[in-house]
Amino acid sequence: MKDQKPMDLVRPLRIAVGVLLTIVVGVTLLQIFLRYFFNAPLVWSEELAKLLIVWIAFIGAAAVCWDGRHLNVDVFYLMLPKRLRTIVRYINATLSIGFLAILGWTSVKLVILENMQDLSALPLPAGVVRLAATVGAALMIAAIIGRIVYVRPMHRQTDPAYGHEDPM
Repeated sequence: MKDQKPMDLVRPLRIAVGVLLTIVVGVTLLQIFLRYFFNAPLVWSEELAKLLIVWIAFIGAAAVCWDGRHLNVDVFYLMLPKRLRTIVRYINATLSIGFLAILGWTSVKLVILENMQDLSALPLPAGVVRLAATVGAALMIAAIIGRIVYVRPMHRQTDPAYGHEDPM
């Protein structure tokens, strides 16, 4: 059981981030090529790249929540007794879920408001940018809960790849 790796339920998210990043790089290189060699820039490439980068950030954040690898300062956390670290871990998860629920809820309102407009260069409603926060918040909540229910029970010991026990 110790050597068993948890099933990577967020693999589709990792693949989506990789595909989106490939599209961003491809569109950017195409834009550079067309602009400097043919003097015919694409009107929509910058807006598409910005849109995809926002989506990459939120989808990638969900994968990071699953891994428990968010940036944190754990000097004081590691000085706590093991039982108190467990309590702090659950408080951390609860606060994170609460914040993400507020983020998701308020972003729904913004998506609805911004769907009344279109993006300037792409034939998409402007709310598609804010929709990344809504979807990302939901995915991060699912990842945090999944980590608590599924991953943590399998790996209660220190993660040697990380160097110490993670606070999430």
